Amino acid sequence: MIQQRAIRSTANNDHSNRARTYFFLTALIVVVSCQQKGPEENIDLSKSWRFAPDEKSIGISEKWMSPDFDDSSWDTLDAGVRWEEQGYPDLDAFGWYRKKVHVPATWKGKDIWMKIGAVNDAYTLFVNGEKVSFFGEANISVASRPTFTEISDKLKFGSLNQIAIRVNDWKGSGGLWRLPVILTTDKKEVSNFFKPMTKTRYTPENLGYQLVWEDQFAGDQLDTTKWAPRGIGPRAAGFVSAGAIKVNNGFLELSAFIENDSVKVGAVGTQDLFMTTYGFFECRAQLQKSKGNWSAFWIQSPGIAQGEDPGEFGTEIDIFEYFKKSGEDMVSHNLHWAYGPNQKSVGGLLSQVKGIDKGFHTFAVEWTPEKYAFYINGYKYYEINQAISHTDEYLILSMELPQTIAELKDATLPDVFVVDYVKVYKKR
Repeated sequence: MIQQRAIRSTANNDHSNRARTYFFLTALIVVVSCQQKGPEENIDLSKSWRFAPDEKSIGISEKWMSPDFDDSSWDTLDAGVRWEEQGYPDLDAFGWYRKKVHVPATWKGKDIWMKIGAVNDAYTLFVNGEKVSFFGEANISVASRPTFTEISDKLKFGSLNQIAIRVNDWKGSGGLWRLPVILTTDKKEVSNFFKPMTKTRYTPENLGYQLVWEDQFAGDQLDTTKWAPRGIGPRAAGFVSAGAIKVNNGFLELSAFIENDSVKVGAVGTQDLFMTTYGFFECRAQLQKSKGNWSAFWIQSPGIAQGEDPGEFGTEIDIFEYFKKSGEDMVSHNLHWAYGPNQKSVGGLLSQVKGIDKGFHTFAVEWTPEKYAFYINGYKYYEINQAISHTDEYLILSMELPQTIAELKDATLPDVFVVDYVKVYKKR
């Protein structure tokens, strides 16, 4: 009898232990499953857009952005692929994408962005028939950078929403050609837009370059064997003046100031003094404080207006421009070529650097036969393989002005762009 009770007791304990183990494992699976799934933060919009070309530019007047517009006869295209590869090889004009998207009711009250990896070349975004943003203008392409728009107050939650995108392609590739194309509530998707490509910090030496040319701006005079004042005379809303160019205590100072009711600025270049093809080009500088006027370090070919092939005639390589209209911490990089009525551009490529408006920073471009890579303080922000120049170009440092005096309404002059050094490196 004692033995039977012991056996029953053991069996009961085994059953109890198995039950506890089963309950624990079940609970663990539920917890892990919930942790893995988590709240939905992204809605993938890469597939199955309705699409129609708009070569006659009638989409706006016919309200192709409207939720009520019938797009059932339109083609179906995917984002992340050029429209040339999806049946439209000769389309250099407007094209429209439309897609209905269900936005969860649980997203109400959250900040929601639409993020697009890159659009070739420019676009206007409509949400539920209302225009909410546009990117790219006057041949300034957004084909090389992501863009985003905060659309929270334009959405209907727990129901379908009509997204329409009018893309303008003026030459070459076209469409929503780079992923991701998403709706997101994830702030990291937005905050990382303008950050460096990697956490690696580069120097020209560890990239295999050796110093071949430099100016440390010693003394109190501009070294005329290396630089010359550039473009003395009228420029934009003012004048380039030799009086706005000084070398002082080991620094080059390019100023902007008002004199006799005119705005004067300084600019220098190495044309006919030092010109080269390919290399690593770097300056260390303190940027201007004012809005309206801006500082720039760039490279240009003397023959850029003589033809449209960037390889033969050259590309304007804007290593940096600091406009401040994009934000205190934002620096712009651009490429321009084929000066004239058919000018083409890539930009503005924006880099965010906290505190860029204070102290000195280094700005550089690595120009090779295959690419341009843009750096700030040693960090790489962009690599571009378009419009590669294969001809000699020269260096320019300049304080720039807008086209009209009205655009200087927020300027605080006098102002100065201070350059510590300029260095050029080559691979032997």
